[in-house]
Amino acid sequence: MRKIFRIVVLIAALGAASPHGAAQSPELIKQAAAANGGVVIVRDALFESLHQAMAQAFNAEYKKHGLSVRIERVQSGQQLNLYEQELRAGKVSNDIMDLVDPGTFLGLNNQGKFTPHCSPHYKDYPEWAIGKNCGYFYYVAYYQYLTYNTDSVKGGDIPRSWNDLLDPKWKGKVSLPDPRIGGGHYYFVFTMMKLFGPQWFEKMRANEPLLVSSHGTVNSQMMSGERLVGVNISVLSRRDGKFPGGKGAPVGESFPKEGVTLLAGGMAVTKNGPNTAGGKVFIEWASSLAGQKAIARLGHLSLRKDYTSDAGDDLSKIKYNWWDPDEMLKQREPWTKEALKLLGSG
Repeated sequence: MRKIFRIVVLIAALGAASPHGAAQSPELIKQAAAANGGVVIVRDALFESLHQAMAQAFNAEYKKHGLSVRIERVQSGQQLNLYEQELRAGKVSNDIMDLVDPGTFLGLNNQGKFTPHCSPHYKDYPEWAIGKNCGYFYYVAYYQYLTYNTDSVKGGDIPRSWNDLLDPKWKGKVSLPDPRIGGGHYYFVFTMMKLFGPQWFEKMRANEPLLVSSHGTVNSQMMSGERLVGVNISVLSRRDGKFPGGKGAPVGESFPKEGVTLLAGGMAVTKNGPNTAGGKVFIEWASSLAGQKAIARLGHLSLRKDYTSDAGDDLSKIKYNWWDPDEMLKQREPWTKEALKLLGSG
């Protein structure tokens, strides 16, 4: 009954937000153009290539209305700390927050630290992709999966299971995201705990993995051959590897039989930012089909029901794990500490 009630409330809110379907409110756009010189400030923890694509597409569409977007890259932990400080000071300096951390978004939304806004396009997404009371939505997703150096790892040696990384032949050759970093790194910890329990980390310790500060480092090590197998994300492997539009480097992707982890980036309008109306315009654009076609490229995925990516990915045909944000939030601290201890880094 509670789930049904939530669906009814969400549908009603979406209808109220846009009585004319997907058309944007001219008044909202006018308000956005009049605030902060018409500039919308976005803080995003993802990659410059994505930022460039979003800024170019948004500015081309809204320049005629006197609107533009400025996107700043700020890592998840740093961005969260800054936002909390600015909220306490009563002077928030950005209009949009983007993080790859569902648990954090859930917590901030539950505390009323976002400005709710129901985009008329939310009807085109699965219910779980929209935060309670339209506090946020998952504007982008990508795979976290196995990776390897394609020059040195071939045929039967290509890892096909998360457990293949535990094989003694990979001792000193495994690269993993450091659990201390948070964000997408915590997804990795949570996935291993859910699928295999703490013993996975205990066994991994014997293989002397290198814990690195970013997936970008994992990706670079795969390309250079410094490490031969590890945990990567589709955004990087497809950007640099032998994929359509990629750079042709020797980095490969492998979908583990237990399922890839689907990482999702949340987007929300901040509380009392310099251009709240602009934040709402931006989130409506980002959730639209046109916005998603600008975003879901080179390893980035859309969660819309009618579009997934420029590479033709189809989530209905891929085994993936989508974890409950409530449980992720609850287990963050204890599971991160346990993983680090078992890996010998706690």
